Amino acid sequence: MEQLIIDGESLTLEQLTAFIENPQIVVKLAATARETVQAYRSQVEKWLVEEHKVIYGITTGLGKLKDYVVDEQDQAIFQQNILRSHAVGLGPDLPEQVVRLALLLRANVLSRGHSGVRVELIERILQFLNHRICPLVPQIGSLGVGDLQPMAHVGLCLSGTSEGRVRIAGEEGSAADMLSTAGIAPVEFPLAAREALALMSGSTVVLAYAVYAYYQAKKLSGLADLAVSLNLEALRGERNAFDERIHAARGIPAQIETAQNIRRLIEGSTWLSDEGRKRLGETQPRVQDAVSLRSTPQIHGAAKDVLGYVATVLSRELNASTDNPLLFADETGYVSMSGGNFHGAILSYALDFIGIVLTDLAVLSERRSARLLDPLASYGLPANLVGGAIGLNTGFALVQANATALVGEMRTLATPASVGSIPAKSNQEDHNSMAMGAARKAMQIIDRLKTVLAIELLCAAQAIDLIAEKMHGLRLGSGTKQIHQAIRQHIQPVWEDRYVKADIERMLMLVESGELLCCLNGHTG
Repeated sequence: MEQLIIDGESLTLEQLTAFIENPQIVVKLAATARETVQAYRSQVEKWLVEEHKVIYGITTGLGKLKDYVVDEQDQAIFQQNILRSHAVGLGPDLPEQVVRLALLLRANVLSRGHSGVRVELIERILQFLNHRICPLVPQIGSLGVGDLQPMAHVGLCLSGTSEGRVRIAGEEGSAADMLSTAGIAPVEFPLAAREALALMSGSTVVLAYAVYAYYQAKKLSGLADLAVSLNLEALRGERNAFDERIHAARGIPAQIETAQNIRRLIEGSTWLSDEGRKRLGETQPRVQDAVSLRSTPQIHGAAKDVLGYVATVLSRELNASTDNPLLFADETGYVSMSGGNFHGAILSYALDFIGIVLTDLAVLSERRSARLLDPLASYGLPANLVGGAIGLNTGFALVQANATALVGEMRTLATPASVGSIPAKSNQEDHNSMAMGAARKAMQIIDRLKTVLAIELLCAAQAIDLIAEKMHGLRLGSGTKQIHQAIRQHIQPVWEDRYVKADIERMLMLVESGELLCCLNGHTG
């Protein structure tokens, strides 16, 4: 069975992609990390018992209550009180993939040692991961300066309390009951001094959300290349705009990559030719297409370039110590320092960037699908992509209108959350990144973009079938033919109006399956 060894230093986005796609991966703690964690934990216990050192969140209250002392004999109660007072999240539960990522990311960061927790806490987190125990965590509450509310819910689950809620093998219930029924030992796992805050502090859930959003966004950026390529065939477009010399002249790697993707997909097409255009009545050279087609490499490439920046942000954060306080060791001994690494500003910016560029991909896709319905813009395709008698049949006008509606919503959602700080907690937290809001919006934008691209692909496939007879003797590109065939394996052309909502739903399922992305690599499957 495949394993992932965490040490707090070397976790990568590639490993997280594998973790998302293969839930059977077993996560283990590296031996070197175990030694480091034990050394730091020994120092925490020494401070508590022997030195009675004043350390924020360990021997003091939290936030505005930092000047109140917590005695060593009250630590067990203090840890449980921290969890109960902070586990006040509201709204729907987080997606399971996000929760699993959050558990992995927190275990990884705790394994650096700077948090001062026991090895047993990290092993408890890995026990949940490896036994597919998913805490049920409400989405609303974090302000993006440490995910205190969501991670407090996680803490109640790890503790095995009746307040924690978990899902195991599709069944949901209290952590105490579900762990006992599943034979997980121990059921009760009280957190020790320092551990509640170490678990909660730091923008772990936001980071997990950002990783998952980036994973989805990367796939959708590739799907957008597929959509424009099939659309080009339907419009018998001009291929010169994708010539590698044009894109090399600007020198943006992601733009060059996009143009290369499109060239690969349309390779061998004779629909994209003067002869192909003549079949529907064009007697003059096309010269160039509208910007939504001609400038696709520039726009898709710019979006991918921004996603590349997001990847650099995430790659750094995966192995970053972000809780407060942090412990450090040097030749003189150990020191505890209080700071602000928990702040999620950089993640909030990154999530806003994801939302902005994906919204623009949707804007572009909607304009391309709209062209297919207009005989003037489509160079002679049937109005509304009607397959039968026009008038008696309405065709795809309302199908495409869904894309217009969704783009309108996405533009509202793309308004940055990161500029919306509102002070909270008696002004002790007087700047908040609002990163959880950015994460929730990004996921809504991702869901909408899937549908917008699904509609463009559905419209383009319909257009190709409507003119296939007129294009007899000509061929689609090697990649676009595969895309068209993959769509037609699931959805038939619309020759007369029918209940087409079911077609949209099937197309969306095909998009979400990832099957079409295989066409980028020259094969289906």
